[in-house]
Amino acid sequence: MNQKMTFETALARLGEIVEKMESGDAPLDESLKLFKEGSALARLCYKKLSTAEQEIKTITEREEDRPDGKN
Repeated sequence: MNQKMTFETALARLGEIVEKMESGDAPLDESLKLFKEGSALARLCYKKLSTAEQEIKTITEREEDRPDGKN
């Protein structure tokens, strides 16, 4: 999985995979391949969201700790 893939690109591809799998048209081997790719994309999205959340918390805490309340 390309770690440099953006969250938006990964989420869009994940949506495509879900749509294809829900259609039921893919053969078993292709479905398994899609499932593996989808799982990797879901992990990547989760990791990127967790990282962003942590950055937001860090920035917010830093701003709250400033005695003058200024940026």
